[in-house]
Amino acid sequence: MKERYGTVYKGSQRLIDEQSGEVIEVDKLYRKQTSGNFHKAYILQLISMMDMIGGKKFKVVNYILDNIHWSNNTLIATTRELVQATGVSKQTVITTLKTLEKGNIIKRKTGALMLNPELLMRGDDQKQKYLLLEFGNFEQEDDQKQENALSEYYSFKE
Repeated sequence: MKERYGTVYKGSQRLIDEQSGEVIEVDKLYRKQTSGNFHKAYILQLISMMDMIGGKKFKVVNYILDNIHWSNNTLIATTRELVQATGVSKQTVITTLKTLEKGNIIKRKTGALMLNPELLMRGDDQKQKYLLLEFGNFEQEDDQKQENALSEYYSFKE
């Protein structure tokens, strides 16, 4: 067998054709990934470059990506802290966060935000499944606490 560049022969394997029942012997070939036919994007450097080019909203996004806790895809920061850290107006921070939230890129609750793990995360498939569950429940926790607090408040009034 003639070996092409980057192809590795891993032996043969017997397969059974489900329709005819015929046993077919096939060669198992794997192609090594070469550095030629793909693009690498380093998102933090890309956003940093966009930040340098301009756009105050990119400053907010850049800050989030630079300061996110990769263990749980969250950033603990208030709107006021984001304004101080990025040097942009409160309105720009609010607009940026609303846009990111509308695009399902982040979810927010008081003093915290979580980045969608389908877009960016560090870890394996198991961690992604866990983070996706956390992302789905992220804003619900605050809603449930508020409902509990309201029901407690009304129970005192009675």
